[in-house]
Amino acid sequence: MKIPRKLLSRMSRYGLVALAVIAFGSFAPAADVALVSLKNSRTAAVNSSDLVKIIKTTHKWSDGRDLLVVLTDPSSPEMRVVAEKLLSLTTGDFRRSIEAANRGRVVFVVVASDDEALKMLQSNPGAVALVNVYSINSSIDVWKIDGRLPLEHAYLLHSQ
Repeated sequence: MKIPRKLLSRMSRYGLVALAVIAFGSFAPAADVALVSLKNSRTAAVNSSDLVKIIKTTHKWSDGRDLLVVLTDPSSPEMRVVAEKLLSLTTGDFRRSIEAANRGRVVFVVVASDDEALKMLQSNPGAVALVNVYSINSSIDVWKIDGRLPLEHAYLLHSQ
């Protein structure tokens, strides 16, 4: 999109910002998601195809333990990344999948914030949580997915 020079010269600094928002979308930070568990958990790496299978079908870890996934609002930007990039689901399908999985036993726990998700890990040592990378702290282990950590090149749960 070419902008006439005359128009550019008349725009204020805020006008350029407004134009950038129109042209490129919002300036919201990336919604990168980390898969985390309590510090010193038995596992800290997973293959994405195995994770999808565990979440969508078996609802159990490979060692037989029940799966418990703590996450925030399924329609949040972070959980849209999980739904679309990891599970190949729309937000609506993701929400329905959470409801269906929880009919027999609790598989997903939806909490109000990443802080609550991390607190939930404290009372459920076998659980994992999906949180925004900016919520990572020293009390948790961040899992590698397909050999990569959040913010590494080609990390699966990167929003863009």
